[in-house]
Amino acid sequence: MGLKELRLKGGFTLHSLADASGVNFMKIHQIEKGQRDMENITLKTSLKLAKALKCRPEDLIDKEPKA
Repeated sequence: MGLKELRLKGGFTLHSLADASGVNFMKIHQIEKGQRDMENITLKTSLKLAKALKCRPEDLIDKEPKA
């Protein structure tokens, strides 16, 4: 499960996750769209997102291969 799936499962919009995590909504959007590689974001960003989503940072990485 990746960031978008966790966000939707948690009932967050891009803006509400940005508010809850302190991560800019555009950065979240770019990660979800594959414009930023989740595996290469800073530890600080991944910790903020994981805390807001109540998951482990490694859960944010979509392990499904992209088509």
